[in-house]
Amino acid sequence: MDASAFVECEFWALVVSSLVVPAAIYAGMVTRRRISRVTVFAFGMLLIALSGVDILLLRHLVTVAGATASLIDDVVFKSEFSAALYLLPLLSGAVGTNLISHVLVQHLEEAEKRHESERHAAHRHS
Repeated sequence: MDASAFVECEFWALVVSSLVVPAAIYAGMVTRRRISRVTVFAFGMLLIALSGVDILLLRHLVTVAGATASLIDDVVFKSEFSAALYLLPLLSGAVGTNLISHVLVQHLEEAEKRHESERHAAHRHS
């Protein structure tokens, strides 16, 4: 039994997957002058996947916190404060979903415009 859940690899994986990687993705998207749809879609999928990993890690750390003697683990992972920890994966998942939606909406709008222009061109030739 470890003294604290904060020394577990899972805790540091949680920090990386819920703070470091999403911050790097956001920074990368904001600082780029041009970005492809495939990249935006991939970032969205990555954010959604990271949010799922975060939930699994949080659930595991709740179990680990219950098995440790440290009271700070209980305060962070087994109290009302733990609900706040679930907001980060929720935010990442929501932003990821929004990015994917943005790519899909843009694609559909352009497909509709192509369809309409092809339809009008076909009517002119007939």
